[in-house]
Amino acid sequence: MIRRALTSVAAALTLLAGVTAPAVVAAAGTPASAAAASAGPAVASWQPQGERIRGRASTADAPRLEPGVLYQDTLAADEGAMYYALDLDAVHSSYLAVFVLPRPGAAVAYGDGIELALASTDGTRCDSGRRTFSADGAARPIGTWVKRTVGGDGPCQEAHAYVLEVTRVSRGTSDAAPWPLQIRLTDEPALTAGAAPGPALSPATRTPVPATGPARDVTGGADLGRAGILGAGVWKDEVLPGQTRFYRVPVGWGQQAFAEVDFANAEGTRPGGFSGSGVRVEVYNPRWAFVGTGTASYRGEQASVTATTGRVAYANRYESGDAVSAARFDGWYYLAVSVHPEVADFVAGAVPVTLRVVLEGAEQAGPSYDGDPDEGLGLPGGPGSGNPLLHALGFAALGAGVVLLLSLGVWTVIARRAPAAASGGR
Repeated sequence: MIRRALTSVAAALTLLAGVTAPAVVAAAGTPASAAAASAGPAVASWQPQGERIRGRASTADAPRLEPGVLYQDTLAADEGAMYYALDLDAVHSSYLAVFVLPRPGAAVAYGDGIELALASTDGTRCDSGRRTFSADGAARPIGTWVKRTVGGDGPCQEAHAYVLEVTRVSRGTSDAAPWPLQIRLTDEPALTAGAAPGPALSPATRTPVPATGPARDVTGGADLGRAGILGAGVWKDEVLPGQTRFYRVPVGWGQQAFAEVDFANAEGTRPGGFSGSGVRVEVYNPRWAFVGTGTASYRGEQASVTATTGRVAYANRYESGDAVSAARFDGWYYLAVSVHPEVADFVAGAVPVTLRVVLEGAEQAGPSYDGDPDEGLGLPGGPGSGNPLLHALGFAALGAGVVLLLSLGVWTVIARRAPAAASGGR
């Protein structure tokens, strides 16, 4: 427990101090409007991490996925469905999240994306999911999940062998280059015997007044694992055309996060420029499930997009509606902030972004788990839910002196101990 907390603090301090790994920039040769972006600053993009794996066209020799391990693979336009095997018990709920990571500037169509299906080897369909880019030319990381929820009256409750199916959807005019995949299987323990799950919570029906006051600097990450930490308040960053920056907000049981993301006016290079889906904000939950999205047109002038999580409750998993059902965990909820590549056709450089974050509701006590729900999440340095120190780090900026002292203490401990290898298991 102490080692995991120290690792989490080190990761949080690194993010707060603005120390990040060297960015890996997009490959050259980007078409259309992305070519204009290449004349300006390079666009950092999500590079897949973790154990390399290769899906198979047949379930007979599909590679096996283990919980708590981050996997990477690729999927070409002409490969058809790819399969992965997993064994699930009758106790843990299980979640499979898959992101596709096309290179910035890749040609994609409105309906391009991925389809997921989870089924037992006896043919029982457990769940399915689908995500698309929802705009022509809007190549960016997109993801979704499939799940097996233990309890309730859902299918696939028994211990069995299961198969994940991943299918790429691409038009013939789209870029046929392989898409990198990021795959993540996580488990969630059951509640202790006799524990009450509590009530489901509907999202708030009113949008609170956006946060005001001086904006603090934050640097969004190129992927979910390096997402910049936000708390309640006002934050500022900038996003290049063709870029997606990730941020995370700690949301406790009973709480709901609201974010108004303001995209400021930017230096124009061509009068009359316009992008119908020029700016976008997407929300993901702690297990990387897609929660919702908001878009706005952009013409180089001020535009705003509002995004929200559900109100977090354990029993939300038994409710209908993806946004409510996805708000079943406390912990880090993610904002993905994107600017369409075609904005580079009429704007010079990056678009300034202001993120106004409000948390509604008092944090409540969580359910009684028969085990640690934060074990095996498959993220190096991933913060645990319910950790008061990490909640404090998420809600307040630390002074440079405090950061330095804590950093020295953390690295002293780490230097004396070899880091533990990440491993999964039930």
